[in-house]
Amino acid sequence: MIATPPGAATSELFQIASDVPEHRRDAVLEGINSIIDTNWLAEQRFWSPQHSPFKPDHGVVLLHHGAECVAYMIIQRLAVAGMPVIYLSGTAVRDTHRGRGFFKRMFDTAMTAEFGDRTAPAEFCLCWRTRNPVIYVLGRAQCRSVVPAIPAETRGGDLDDLCARLAATLYPRQTIEKTTMAMRGAYGQLRYRHEPRTKTSPDVDRWFAQTIPDSADAVFCAGWAPNRWSRR
Repeated sequence: MIATPPGAATSELFQIASDVPEHRRDAVLEGINSIIDTNWLAEQRFWSPQHSPFKPDHGVVLLHHGAECVAYMIIQRLAVAGMPVIYLSGTAVRDTHRGRGFFKRMFDTAMTAEFGDRTAPAEFCLCWRTRNPVIYVLGRAQCRSVVPAIPAETRGGDLDDLCARLAATLYPRQTIEKTTMAMRGAYGQLRYRHEPRTKTSPDVDRWFAQTIPDSADAVFCAGWAPNRWSRR
């Protein structure tokens, strides 16, 4: 499905990522990996035919500028005790197209497809793993509460437990520090080309710099997100 809103970029949504035609998959992966290359120094491709998002429980949003893929978002659908969970499995914007609100646009596109129906739940759990304070701030803005509650330390509670449980489900081979929700060495050999910083949240920037100073480290986040896309 392709939509063309005002502006230069066009959106393409595959709510069920396994619906991406076989003949397009290599090009889609190449576009995604080329965006990653503008942000990270990597020894090997992050997404590949062996590790691909083209699965029934995943969704993909692509933004195109002309023939070029300039941004992507990959989500994964889970459920915990009957509660729908959306995991942001990956998202990035090509370095030459940042600052144009593409994250929100892709997120709204994906969530409208997931929760736009009038029978959709009023709330869901949103989780994501990142090394980028900008992504943390963008994800936090979608939630009424989130852990870790940067810059404060996390406190005991149901959301803390759920966050740790989701981290263990998605990354069973990695440990998580329950005080900070940090995952050490999560990104292996990936290194940022330019360390990201927010423009509005220096406290978050400081937390990331102090708590996960190695760019291979990550923080796993979870929050309760109100459903503002339902056509009730």
